[in-house]
Amino acid sequence: MRESLICIGKTTKNGYCFEDTGIRVFSYEELCFYLSQHMICYLSTLPGEDLLIFLREELGLSKLSRQLYKLLDPEKDQMKYFAALFREGNYFTEEEIRDILDHYRELKNEPVFRQEKKKGDLYVKCGRAQKALGCYRKALKQPKLPEEEKGALYHNQGIAWMKLFRFTDARLSFLKAYRYTGDEKSLFYYYCVIAFSEGQECAGKELAALDASDILLEAFEDRLEEMKEEFLTSAAGVCYRKILYMKENGRAQEAAERKAEMVQSLRHDFRKEIDT
Repeated sequence: MRESLICIGKTTKNGYCFEDTGIRVFSYEELCFYLSQHMICYLSTLPGEDLLIFLREELGLSKLSRQLYKLLDPEKDQMKYFAALFREGNYFTEEEIRDILDHYRELKNEPVFRQEKKKGDLYVKCGRAQKALGCYRKALKQPKLPEEEKGALYHNQGIAWMKLFRFTDARLSFLKAYRYTGDEKSLFYYYCVIAFSEGQECAGKELAALDASDILLEAFEDRLEEMKEEFLTSAAGVCYRKILYMKENGRAQEAAERKAEMVQSLRHDFRKEIDT
């Protein structure tokens, strides 16, 4: 968990990992916080029985585990499951529990395309781009989608493709998003994907083919330069500059080794997204 929580109950060494998001919790308090922030994942299902085993065997909450087991029946009201879980340890106040359950009820009443979009957006934030793509595809298949909603879905789909280094797919998604909404943000992402994969000159030609003005192209070039500057001051950027320096100063072998290490590190960072 990235947030800092005060845990007054038992904490465990290994914790419990939610496979959908890859997030691990180690205490009852973390569990409550996690579920309250991820209710969108449980509109049609509930956490598995392995969570009940975690509650019973690692947190010592046998009574709660038995109570929740009785509420796993799909015919039961799912809200009762979460109400029982949240009330067990007094982590949330009654007012906070009502607010969480009200939000859960609102999510269940939303159209399917909006539910799937929210779920996909959450998966992207959690480093599960491949799972996010499944949500966006399902949302885009829904009938009578408003064009603005369809454009937003394609835009976020493009971001997910980028995280998987699928630049051709990302490019197509951003272009579709722009054609549905006319949003310059999608057009800028389209421009950036081409500039990154095929070069800035090619990106400029593609923009011209879409009848973009010279003023807009200049604005995009400036924004891209700003992004490059930000990258060069990042940890990855510093490493990249060192590699270039070695290459330019007769240390080609060392530069190649450092580059291989950097690529390996990037592959490791994105491995979960590629494999999931």
